Amino acid sequence: MNIRQVPNYRLYREKTGESGDFWLHSETLPLRSRLHNWEISLHRHPALLQVFLVTAGEGELLGEAGTRPFRAPAALYIAPGATHGFRFSRDADGLVLTVLADRLPAVRAADPAIAAFLAGVRAAPLDAEARPDGPLVADLARRIHEELHGNAPGRDILLDAMVTELLLRLGRLGARAAGPAGQEAGRERDRQRIGALGELIAAHCREHRPVGFYAERLGVSAAHLNRIARRETGASVQELAARHLLRAARRDLVFTPSPIQAIAYSLGFQDPAYFNRFFKRATGMTPGAFRRTERKKLAG
Repeated sequence: MNIRQVPNYRLYREKTGESGDFWLHSETLPLRSRLHNWEISLHRHPALLQVFLVTAGEGELLGEAGTRPFRAPAALYIAPGATHGFRFSRDADGLVLTVLADRLPAVRAADPAIAAFLAGVRAAPLDAEARPDGPLVADLARRIHEELHGNAPGRDILLDAMVTELLLRLGRLGARAAGPAGQEAGRERDRQRIGALGELIAAHCREHRPVGFYAERLGVSAAHLNRIARRETGASVQELAARHLLRAARRDLVFTPSPIQAIAYSLGFQDPAYFNRFFKRATGMTPGAFRRTERKKLAG
């Protein structure tokens, strides 16, 4: 999609120009994602920034630099005007905070490293390695959601302070992961490689290629590619490829009439029995049982 054709929205399909005086909005992640079949096409919010707290599931963050996989627990940050989109797994859960960017100018002026992190589209793992700020980011997002939907005295002042703290801690988390300023260029290249890796996996995962195949095309060693994949996404290259296959398998099982054997072959499995074992190991269910369960849910 040409950058000039990327639509501008307030909140997904709410086009710029609609009325509504607000500076902060919070909702559960599935609320809109489910309506769009868990895929949000490329768009942008010129005057808004967003923070996604992903507490369950996984997915892909789409941007101009490519596709970046993520897995819960994670925080996704979208800078004002940044082109972005999402693919979420059907079990994804969490919160989405949308903030009028002009409300908090002090955040961008707080520190150059924090400002650099908050100037783009970011995915930050909130696992044990993200301490101490990771758990605080998750807790703050939940508290903001609860406070916003309440009516306690001093709510707006407290929300202003909590949102400021959330963004600063998220920026600090990203700045700490980036290391000294001299390393930032290298980290940005690695982030771009992860975006390119996501596109390569989407194109070739059905071929069941080894890590070296992807590493060669990205101009790095297999060990380095695995290292940056784990750092940026929390998963190895093979795990990312397996996740992509699993998402494709789930989609085909639910939304196509193809026999399970045909789906297995279309996903590059030479023997449907291998596909059955792969799917059951990942989900705890056979492909047939998964298909019946999900179609029953859709039927109401």
